[in-house]
Formats: sequence, structure tokens, C-alpha cells
Amino acid sequence: MITIFRKIRQNLVSDNKFSKYLIYAIGEIILVVVGILIALQINNTSNFNEQRKLEQEYLTSLQSEFKTNLTKINTAIQENEHRVQTLEKLLTLFDKKVLDTVSEQTVSHLLAPIFGSHINYAPSTGVLSDIISSGKLSLILNKDLRQHLASFESSLDILSTQLNDADFTDKKLQSLFFKSGSARTIVTDIQMIDFEFHSISEKTNNKLIFSSVEFENYLLDYYLLAKTTNGPRLFGGIKEQIETILDVIEQELKTH
Repeated sequence: MITIFRKIRQNLVSDNKFSKYLIYAIGEIILVVVGILIALQINNTSNFNEQRKLEQEYLTSLQSEFKTNLTKINTAIQENEHRVQTLEKLLTLFDKKVLDTVSEQTVSHLLAPIFGSHINYAPSTGVLSDIISSGKLSLILNKDLRQHLASFESSLDILSTQLNDADFTDKKLQSLFFKSGSARTIVTDIQMIDFEFHSISEKTNNKLIFSSVEFENYLLDYYLLAKTTNGPRLFGGIKEQIETILDVIEQELKTH
């Protein structure tokens, strides 16, 4: 093909047909430009298709990750609701009239969950962190989804501060209890373990801890932290974010 074009140019020049040669030359340039544009378009289309394929893979992985996170946040909310209810009952025991109506074993059952678990939520963020850290978030075309994914990490940072405060208060409560209360009594009452040996704390009445103003103050603080954690700005807000992200991802996958 190139040889044919060269011969045509040579014939036009040799016949002194400059105007025709000029028109031909312009036409040849246009053909070259068109060819380049077509090649670029094919390349762009190929790149676009590859990016959309990668986007779909990300969306599928994110969908799986956030479904797991939804299950985790629902569990965390449920556990924390039970914690709040237990703390409310414990706070009533600082009223001596109420304390006198309950048994020591009941007190052990109420105290056990406080020292046996912590306010916590550990989401799976491997896929999301990988997308953000690698700069691939821009591959997701839906602007709203990109914003929701970016703000999710910010929400986790805010939650982390709240959980750190709760963890500090929880440890302070344990420290105060270990000074004046009997962990052995709780273990004996809850797990029904019959120890073969005696202990200096086995006759300690855990009801006495409810005469401590310091213990009441920290318990109240812990209660307020737990109650706030389930609020719309923390666990409740994160659950709403996850549900929104899953809804958008589902819509995007349907359009692919």
C-alpha cells in the first residue's frame, strides 16, 4: 500500500501536476490523522473496558466486605443495648432500698457482663483501604459512592476516639472493683465453680462496692458512653452509612 502511494506521488510530481499533488498530499495527511484517531479511540475503548471490569471487581469485593460489616455492626449494637440495660440496673443499686431487695448472686450476674466484654466494633476494611491507598478510588464512577466510601473511614476515626474513652473508663471500673470487690465470688456465682481451696476474698460481699461514690461516678460515665455509642453519630450512623453504601453498590452492579 505504501509503495502504491509513493508511485502515485512520483507520477504527479513528474507530470508537473503540483495542484493535484497538493490535494493528494493533504488527503494522505487526513488519512494518517484519521488512522491515528481510530487507533487512539480503539485504545481508549480498550482501557475504558478494562477499567470498568476492574471497577466491577472492586464493587463486588466491597459489597461482600460491607455485608460483613453490617452483620458486625448489628451485633455490636445489640450487645451494647444489653450493656446499657445492665448498667441502668446497676445504677439503681446505689439506692440502698433497691440494693437490699436483691441477692448477692443477682449482683454478680449484673456485674459479670461489665467485666467480661468491652464496647467494640472491628469492621473489615481490607478492600476499602487497598482501594484508597492505591489511588484507585477514582475508578468508581459513581460520585456519591466515592464520597460515602471516603467518609466511612472518617466515621471510624471518630468512633475510635469514643471507644478509647469507654475502654479507659471500663479499665478504671475494673481497677476499683478489684480493690474492694471479689472476682472469685462472681466466678463462683456465674460459672458455679466449686473451688477446693479457700480465699481471702470468698467472704467479700460485692454489694459493698455500691457504697463507693467513685465507683458510681465511673459507672455513670460508662453508662453515658455506652448509651451515646449506640446513637446516630456512632454505631447508628455507621450502620446507616453501611446500608447506604450497599444500596448504591447494588444499583451500580445492576447497571454493569
